[in-house]
Amino acid sequence: MKVLKKSAWSLIVTMLFIIPVKAQNAALNKSINTVITNYLALKNALIAADGNTAENKAKVLLASINEVSKADFTAKQLALWTNYEPKLEFDSRHISEVNALPHQREHFASLSNNLFAVLKELKLNEKPIYRQYCIMKRQYFLSDATGGKDPYMGMEHCSKVTETLPAVK
Repeated sequence: MKVLKKSAWSLIVTMLFIIPVKAQNAALNKSINTVITNYLALKNALIAADGNTAENKAKVLLASINEVSKADFTAKQLALWTNYEPKLEFDSRHISEVNALPHQREHFASLSNNLFAVLKELKLNEKPIYRQYCIMKRQYFLSDATGGKDPYMGMEHCSKVTETLPAVK
């Protein structure tokens, strides 16, 4: 009977602490994947060479970066986010303030490298993320597919996948 009571208490304590953590992780997962979705929309606007749309998509991306709740991070994740959030904001803001493609693409390269560093450590992406290298521009970008056009030249098949972040379920 004593063992049964101990097991019941263990189960209750586990449920009290694990279930809120899973809910917390779900909220963080959702906000990080919103950032990914908005980054990919910006990338697609740059592929289309549409500076006005890129400007607007960057505003949406910046808003989603600002909406990531710091309360949902572990201490290690918070240190990572605190380091990279200003960099992500800086590049998103600069892209959102101009519609000149060369300037947007310059900041997009930096944005891509910083976002990749964050995603690689957080391991919260729901879909595979492919880090691709544009051979012509010598810049990296992130994609949710292995092929397609690159955001720097708008050309198909001039980039190669250099690293893959597998989907985390």
